[in-house]
Amino acid sequence: MDSYLTPMRAPAMPPKLEHKGPTLETLHMVESVLRKFDGPLSLNRIKGLLPRKMMHAALRQAIDHYKRLGCVAEGSRGVMWTLNVEPEFWKVVETWEAR
Repeated sequence: MDSYLTPMRAPAMPPKLEHKGPTLETLHMVESVLRKFDGPLSLNRIKGLLPRKMMHAALRQAIDHYKRLGCVAEGSRGVMWTLNVEPEFWKVVETWEAR
């Protein structure tokens, strides 16, 4: 393995769902909105930017899905797309206060 490549930890296994999870279309809409902005967005702001209305629970499930995969970070200021492979970055993110 090249010395400049650092191994990323594997994403956690998805939780067992008691009901249907977010659809692929929902995940795509949420991802599209998050990727367009450089700063954190509140959940209400994300819902306002989506092309159609979405229940809060479905949005929360989509955000949790992307958090589990390491694609977003969530803090007191909102949610932000942060697909970043630097291990030091994720060590800092893990110390953030969750909302």
